[in-house]
Amino acid sequence: MPDGDPLDDVRAAATTLHLAERGLADAVHAARAAGASWAAIGSVLGTSRQNVFKRFGTPRDPRTGEPMAPTDHASVRSTTERVFTLIDEGAYDDLRALMPDDVARVLTRDVVLGTWARAVADAGNLVRCEGTTVELPGGEPAPDGPVLGTVVGVTTLVCEAGEWQGRAALGPDGRLLGVLVVPVGAEGLPF
Repeated sequence: MPDGDPLDDVRAAATTLHLAERGLADAVHAARAAGASWAAIGSVLGTSRQNVFKRFGTPRDPRTGEPMAPTDHASVRSTTERVFTLIDEGAYDDLRALMPDDVARVLTRDVVLGTWARAVADAGNLVRCEGTTVELPGGEPAPDGPVLGTVVGVTTLVCEAGEWQGRAALGPDGRLLGVLVVPVGAEGLPF
């Protein structure tokens, strides 16, 4: 039997990972301070400039001058699943509370529930959301960790007799900016 706690290696690896992530963040901020572009940093990290900006950027809200707060993946996944559960329940008033006024003027009760009624007629009511992920608006997977700006929660809507892909665009403040219900595998989507 090995000596020591078998979780010691897990703890050590977690500490190493945390220190490496902190070191990467410090290096990115130093590179930016030295004039490196987001595109150059993204190239070094093997990702897009938008992806690296959303992970490491520190923009200020022009309305308040305050730093913008990033969104964590867990809250995006949770909000996305809540959006589609509310739609299936016909709880438009609760859904409406998640939207800014300009979005609610477009995503009215009739538009949202009417669209979902057509989906239900084809595949039945929602049984569960499955495999919920977080993407950037262009479809690229969101970087790990907190993310700045608009993100898209993507989930498989498992219904009684079929599946749909549900997409919820969420703004930097976590408010619902758009909803799509499309066939699984659909391409060329607006977000």
